[in-house]
Amino acid sequence: MIGEIDDEQELEIRDRHLGHGAWKLVVDADTDSAALLEEGDGIVFEVNGRTVFSGPTNRHVSEVTDDNAGTNRPGGAETTTFTGISDTSAFRRTIYPAPGTAITAAGVKQPVDRTTLTAPAETVIGTLINQHAGPGALVARRHPGLIIPTSLGRGPTITSAERFTDLHDHTFTLAAGAHLGWRVVQHGTSLVFEVYEPRDLTGEMGFSVELGNVAGYTYELTPPEVTHLIIGAGGEGKDRLLFEFAQPSPLWPGLRIEEFKDSRDLALEPSSDDDTDWVPPATAAAQQAEERFAEAAAVQTVAFDLLPTEGLVWGEDVDLGDRVNFDTPRGTVTDIIREVVYQRTPAEGQQVTPIVGDTVHMPRTYRALRRLRREVDRLAAT
Repeated sequence: MIGEIDDEQELEIRDRHLGHGAWKLVVDADTDSAALLEEGDGIVFEVNGRTVFSGPTNRHVSEVTDDNAGTNRPGGAETTTFTGISDTSAFRRTIYPAPGTAITAAGVKQPVDRTTLTAPAETVIGTLINQHAGPGALVARRHPGLIIPTSLGRGPTITSAERFTDLHDHTFTLAAGAHLGWRVVQHGTSLVFEVYEPRDLTGEMGFSVELGNVAGYTYELTPPEVTHLIIGAGGEGKDRLLFEFAQPSPLWPGLRIEEFKDSRDLALEPSSDDDTDWVPPATAAAQQAEERFAEAAAVQTVAFDLLPTEGLVWGEDVDLGDRVNFDTPRGTVTDIIREVVYQRTPAEGQQVTPIVGDTVHMPRTYRALRRLRREVDRLAAT
């Protein structure tokens, strides 16, 4: 069932660059809009004539309040809230070593340790998604309606050789390293895999209240999780080889937060003369420290209400994934637009709110669990 909804009480869509988006739509119950959403499979959202987001419904909740009780609704006002995710997030897959070999309850061995792909980044990412969820996947693993257009060969040449890792996590990481973005958006009856190229606009435009392109903004600064990391390589007890790495935050001068990482799997010497996989522990520890500091760094986030002006149209002159400058009294924040929030209400109309910087302030526990999952995936891939 297809139709247009323009009488909602509240609309909020969160679209994320290389991330999982979500949406919420609140409508009056017993209306054509409510019936349309109940019978339909999800939403397609356009800005300036361009489809920027789509996604299926995964939940709806009805609520009755005493607002307007005694008028034309003696029992009060009833609304229904529909929520959903983006089509980018509507399928989740694990990367098989051999995508063409099914894994069954009877037990089966994969014919290869892993499948290695080397090609331009767009080609590698599209191939991975096609092999695990697209028309090229096993029939049982195909996501209905998903199509993968022919690659344009964008991005640098990269190599992927993963096994049993999350498809989204891996392809998001590949795209970030190649300075690309990807998403899935509904066009007609098809779910189309799209690759886009974020731009560096730091030399072309800036954002601030003074420049007249921002109605208001929220600035948030959070401290780093760690500034001094101690890594323990191989050995036992007093024979452990220890390294300390430091990365103080200029945003939090004088702050020292220490953390220990147990990396006893870093061998102090090769296991044999033929051990070509061995990496000197100092090199391996430095790489681990770099990854941890990048994940745990202090975060500046700016969410601003965009004021469209001549030469500044969202989706044309600036878009999700672009790198921009935002001027605040604390200095200029230079980062990627990692998220955009589209909001619409009868009273306020439609508002576009880009978010510069880290968009998801995860609790420390969740960050630790996510890091543990990566380390487990790394072990599983061996």
